[in-house]
Amino acid sequence: MTVTNREGFFDAAMTLLARRGRSGLRLAALCRAVGVTSGSFYHHFGGWDGFVDALLEHWEAVDTHRLAEIAAREPDPEGRLDVLKHLALTFPHEAETAIRSWAHGDPRVAVVQERVDGQRRRVVLDALVAADVEQERAGRLADLALAVLIGRQQRLGTTDVGELLALFDELTALTASEASIAGRGASRRSSGC
Repeated sequence: MTVTNREGFFDAAMTLLARRGRSGLRLAALCRAVGVTSGSFYHHFGGWDGFVDALLEHWEAVDTHRLAEIAAREPDPEGRLDVLKHLALTFPHEAETAIRSWAHGDPRVAVVQERVDGQRRRVVLDALVAADVEQERAGRLADLALAVLIGRQQRLGTTDVGELLALFDELTALTASEASIAGRGASRRSSGC
């Protein structure tokens, strides 16, 4: 396959990251994967640092900004939470695992990783608050949802999106159950029981 645009390089890079980790993402392997010479690579990115910056920017835009934009289109707060849950299943999980590992040794990658996590947390928190979850609790639940995602990605092997969905569903069920119990307690207190 010969690729002549930046997105082709990004797709190939994410595939290499997913299959081989950061150590497999090398200039020669990337050029081979897209079917071009290193001259084409330098034409698009100027050098390796330019490529890394562009790749991270692309990843953030596609898998974080897109998440926020799509979720914002859903007017129903509970529907928005469901949209977020299903969008999280579409992330390039194995590539994200490699990016997280890469972030431990490269401060530039760490900054983007931290920003992505913060943006994702904010999107979930905002959706929870819109669904009438108290701000502090919504923050804890957003942290928990992010921990579920990251934790599942960090397990060895391919991320099982069915298992990830089941974990998100369990988190949703626990949250709903807790809200129901809290609501019954509040109504008992108000009725004098």
